[in-house]
Amino acid sequence: MLIKSTLAVVALVATMVSGCEPPCRRGVAQAFADSYAPVVQDAVSQLHSTLKTNLFQSITVPVQITSVVPEDSIKDAVLRAVQETLEIYTNRATGKPLTTGIYNVMFNEQDPFKGDCNHPKRLNRTMPPEGVSWTLDECDHMDYICGNPPSICYHLQMVKTRIIGRIKNQLTDNATFDDGLLVHSLVLNIKRAVHSVMTHYGAGSMTDNVHVMEYANSLVSNAIKTLGEWVNTDVQSLCDGSASESSHCSGWDPQIKLEILKWP
Repeated sequence: MLIKSTLAVVALVATMVSGCEPPCRRGVAQAFADSYAPVVQDAVSQLHSTLKTNLFQSITVPVQITSVVPEDSIKDAVLRAVQETLEIYTNRATGKPLTTGIYNVMFNEQDPFKGDCNHPKRLNRTMPPEGVSWTLDECDHMDYICGNPPSICYHLQMVKTRIIGRIKNQLTDNATFDDGLLVHSLVLNIKRAVHSVMTHYGAGSMTDNVHVMEYANSLVSNAIKTLGEWVNTDVQSLCDGSASESSHCSGWDPQIKLEILKWP
């Protein structure tokens, strides 16, 4: 009886470790996050360029403001606020939210890379020896979704499609919802920049002036409009194969496969 129990435990452990365990999942998700972070950075950089072009479009600085604050000073302050906001956002968007989103689409949501990989049997081993990677040949043979790294490797294009979909959704949510991180930060910091420069020039008492408020709201309106256009163009076309896509969208498949396959 003891021998049977021991064999059962050994079999259970073998089954458990034959899948991509938590360290493997986190490592694989981080590898994809490292590959896609530059794509997000390029998208936000494009937004920055578009904001600089559109932010002051069709807006005249009221004489009530220019009589006390040089026009260039207020514009420079607003542009600095936009740049700082986008830098902070980029650091956040390419950090934990990106990695967590990738982890979820791979391992927690529809068709997760979990489950037994031996029925039907495609490979001659349940896992490599310690310190040894899976092979590209094993990647080529693991043709159904299950819980080992060769399965992820085989379905690389599917994984990339899922990840891009998640990145699009996250950027869209951040840029369009009223409480989205990006839109909320831009609106708040543009208004703060206007108020700050007014105060710097000794006109802090005018921050509640109707002309100052209308000017700040016009800037905010242009920023929100630009965010919407960015979502509909740059975000929705991320890694779509067009000539304008980020240079970081492709070219790293061989490297990411090796990174995936190094996990037990």
